[in-house]
Amino acid sequence: MILGSRQLGIRSRVLLLSLVPMLTLAGILGTYFTYSRLADNTTRLQERGHLLVDLLASAAEFGVISGNRYQLRILSQKTRQNHPEVLDVLFYDANFNLLYRSGDFTVELTPYSPAYQPQNGRWLFFSPITTSALLMEHNPELMFDVIQPDQTGWVAVVLSPEHATGTRRDMLFSSLLLIALGLLVTAVVAGRFGQRITRPIQALGQVIERLEAGQLDTRAMTTQASGELGLLARGINRMASRIQTSSREQAEQISKATRQLTTTLRHLERQNEELSLARRQADDANHAKDEFLARMSHELRTPLTSVLGFSELLQGTRLTAEQQQYCQIIDQNSTLLLTIIDDILDFSRLQSDAIELEQLPFDPRQCLLNLLEMQAPMAQQKGLTLIEELDTDLPPTVVGDPTRLTQILTNLLGNAVKFTDAGEVRLSARAVRAGRHCKLVLSVSDTGIGISAERQRYLFQAFSQADNTISRRYGGSGLGLVIAHRLTQMMGGTLTLESQPGIGTRIGLTLTLPLASPDVGTPALPLSPPEQPLPAAAGFTLSCPLKVLLAEDNDFNRLLIYKVLTQAGARVVTATTGQLALDAFARERPDMVLMDVHMPQMDGIQATRAIRRQDRRTPIIALTASVMTHEHQALLQAGANEVMLKPVKLPELFTHLDRLCQQSQQPSSIAGTAPLQAHVDPDALHQELLHQLATLAPAIRHNQLATVRSHAHQLLGLAGLYQLPELEAVVAELHQAAVAGNIPRCWRRCHQLRRLIEHHQYC
Repeated sequence: MILGSRQLGIRSRVLLLSLVPMLTLAGILGTYFTYSRLADNTTRLQERGHLLVDLLASAAEFGVISGNRYQLRILSQKTRQNHPEVLDVLFYDANFNLLYRSGDFTVELTPYSPAYQPQNGRWLFFSPITTSALLMEHNPELMFDVIQPDQTGWVAVVLSPEHATGTRRDMLFSSLLLIALGLLVTAVVAGRFGQRITRPIQALGQVIERLEAGQLDTRAMTTQASGELGLLARGINRMASRIQTSSREQAEQISKATRQLTTTLRHLERQNEELSLARRQADDANHAKDEFLARMSHELRTPLTSVLGFSELLQGTRLTAEQQQYCQIIDQNSTLLLTIIDDILDFSRLQSDAIELEQLPFDPRQCLLNLLEMQAPMAQQKGLTLIEELDTDLPPTVVGDPTRLTQILTNLLGNAVKFTDAGEVRLSARAVRAGRHCKLVLSVSDTGIGISAERQRYLFQAFSQADNTISRRYGGSGLGLVIAHRLTQMMGGTLTLESQPGIGTRIGLTLTLPLASPDVGTPALPLSPPEQPLPAAAGFTLSCPLKVLLAEDNDFNRLLIYKVLTQAGARVVTATTGQLALDAFARERPDMVLMDVHMPQMDGIQATRAIRRQDRRTPIIALTASVMTHEHQALLQAGANEVMLKPVKLPELFTHLDRLCQQSQQPSSIAGTAPLQAHVDPDALHQELLHQLATLAPAIRHNQLATVRSHAHQLLGLAGLYQLPELEAVVAELHQAAVAGNIPRCWRRCHQLRRLIEHHQYC
């Protein structure tokens, strides 16, 4: 054993091995005998106390009955003289009235006190005093004073523990003295034997230290050790010889292994470089995929903007019924194409884990009701019955991502309505609470075409549908259920499918969400549906003359926005590149800039940054079809005030223009001084109201509350300008419902508005 400063030596260990058992044994025996003696002393003292109180109870019988306090005092004094440990003697009559006591300290006694109790560091003994039959026979004159047949009073004796404490102190001192003497003798004997053991071991320790220092030729002297120590010395010498031999062999092996390791490290380094290159290539490929999708989104949304915009402008003109039908077909297919683009982008973001779930408090019941309201028009068009089965025990508020939950259920309900030609679509919901969490069990069932068992396993695969002919008949990208399934997994839930061909389909969604705290309010429920085409520009009119710089390289989009702004009363300056936009800004000094992002020569980000170096106040609104977050951030950092996605939301655009008019406080140069009633064409006004109504219903269906508020604002303007009070009252309620986010109320006001307009009851 190697001796160290932080370890006990052999001698110390020998002493410990000798002292610890001795100390343990001495402690156990000393504790036992001391405790026994102390217990005996305590028992004797208790017995003495019980004996004294019993004797005093017998001796004080006559004095208590007769009330002779003198006799009781004599008994107390004699008792205290013969027994120094007695501190006080107390006598009570039958009514527990104190007759006499010799002390003046506080004693707490009742007739029901125990016979023995410690109290305030003293020992208190208590006993009743009973009358004997003989005493009563010889003293009949005392019979009438006896309240009870046997008991005439009580006596208490208070003993001091000081005498017992001194005895205990002597006992403890004697025990400790004996234990210390035994330890001293043991230490002396163990020390003598320890020296005979430690000296050879110390010599062996020095040998081992030299061997550790590398002096492998060091050997122990075997003549100075005998017995086991001699055997240990010879073993150390043999070990030293083997170590010396193996050290030489090990040095040779290390040299060989070092050469092999160097070769291996060089090979691993080349492999790591190859892996790093492959990882960079994979990252570049993912980045290229994201950029490609963003570019494709831009390239697809850009022509769609023109298609939707010109279709809306076309619908604002006088068309035949057949032409109106063609325009509606264009709108429907364009909207479907936008939905497919959104599905592809969502699928790509899910594949790259770019979607993050929010944790917001929301009302699950209101969320489900909004979904039903949104799907109701489509179900009514197909003649389907939309049934709701919402459990009354649904919690008022849970915490989760209402947007993604709405996206999942919208897909399930939309598929149920789309693939059902007759019958019903049912939405069921129930809740199972467990502590601070709630398990929502939702299901969407229909009586549609159903899915065969062999095709069900392909439903949650990308770009797959139950049947290839389904996509031709009903349309769709085949990504809806895949996105819903992935989002459900991200939220910790499960999707189950039950279906039979020709009978119907049932999809169950189970999701566990935490309950919201009672003090957390429920925000308005956001609703991830595809955006519908926006209304034409016929209902927009600026309240002041504005000069707008429009930078757009696409001819159709540039023409569309130019027509919209021109019809609204703005003066529009166009540019097809970023450089031309910069030159036009320096020349024209417009009131607002509409900046496209992807343009030749100089893109919109560079042009925005260059304009901001010249002017810091002119509002710049960026127009882009890209949904990439980094591009939006780059636009804002370059100096853009807002970023608007294509297709352009005209209400949002004109909201910015109206705000700019209010800031400039310029009088309107568009409206004439003559009253509008004198120039209004009733047919044109009616067509405009029908047009507003036709675009209002899809906005409510898809929960586009901003669009609903914008249309309501336009209708309020029309009703106020042309003095249509009934129309103004209904539209005002519609606007309030849209501001409050109350979808059912919006639907009711929309139906009321439809009756007013279609029956010419607004005049």
